[in-house]
Amino acid sequence: MKKPNYASMFTKRKDGTYQKYVNGKYLYSKDPEVLYQKWIDFTKNPTGKNFRFVAEKWSEEHREQISIRTWLNYKPHYEDIVDRFGSRQIDEIQASEIQSDLLKYKAQGYSATILRTRKALYSQIFDYAVVHDYIKYNPVGSIKLPKGLPKSKRTAPTDEEIRTVMANINRPFGFFPFFLLCTGMRKAEALALLTSDIDLEHDTIQISKALVYIDNANPSVKTPKTASSVRTVPILAILKPHLIAYLENINGSVLFPAKKSNRNPGGGYMTERAYDVAWANYCKETGLNITAHQLRHGTATLMFEAGVDVYTAQHILGHANINTTMAIYTELREKQKALSIEKLNSYMAKI
Repeated sequence: MKKPNYASMFTKRKDGTYQKYVNGKYLYSKDPEVLYQKWIDFTKNPTGKNFRFVAEKWSEEHREQISIRTWLNYKPHYEDIVDRFGSRQIDEIQASEIQSDLLKYKAQGYSATILRTRKALYSQIFDYAVVHDYIKYNPVGSIKLPKGLPKSKRTAPTDEEIRTVMANINRPFGFFPFFLLCTGMRKAEALALLTSDIDLEHDTIQISKALVYIDNANPSVKTPKTASSVRTVPILAILKPHLIAYLENINGSVLFPAKKSNRNPGGGYMTERAYDVAWANYCKETGLNITAHQLRHGTATLMFEAGVDVYTAQHILGHANINTTMAIYTELREKQKALSIEKLNSYMAKI
């Protein structure tokens, strides 16, 4: 059967979006086939009580209230969930169906973090439906995450990897990973820094913003997600001389600026692609296979080994919850205990 010419059914706007006026309401989509489905759904249910309508209303209201990075985490789940339940009446969807969906994701090997994100998205959409009297109760409230989910581990860099980072400060982009290791900053926090955030007189760095990427491309500065992320971190003695030398060789106000190219005049914030290329080239030249977040975990490890108390570590790392820092310290303490027992066994065996 020949596929209908969906585009011919609608008006195409100058921005490439298709639209359809139905019963006093405009429906939009850049994909004419998606718009056709919206039209059919709306015709069947003009009150808007199907899942797609409610999900889109939730999205319109809440997109501005969450960070761009959070939305990028939600987006693939949002699109998949709407594709699955879109034409269904919102009050017909049962808890067992959502539980089945989560079990399907577990069977595919997804981690607890992924399933927690998916469940949270379901819950927020159904909460919106309850508040607006589309349904009487949220079916997600009775659902628990499946047991035995794999946990995504964030491992710290090894001692050898840390030594490699410290030995390659002068390589292209080499100062950035060294800077992360010495400060414990998140990648987004470091990329948003201005030279005015550096106070060499008092040996401090002020963190008050983060760099995020809209549609994975264009850089945008946002305020941190939590109040604890706004903080002042110390400039360690090992970092200071390298930081001073680095500051003498950059132009402009951005601490880690974009390089000049045919398409970019340079000096502004780095695009995501520019960062990815710089990091990949650095790893290739040094033989490292690590992420920026692993270096942050490495900072936590170094602070633990140096005897820094957990509350100071929490402040430097900008953890909103002390339990997050405690979890890292507890894990490291258990590893340390295991190594000590191993040493004892080895020593006793020699005797």
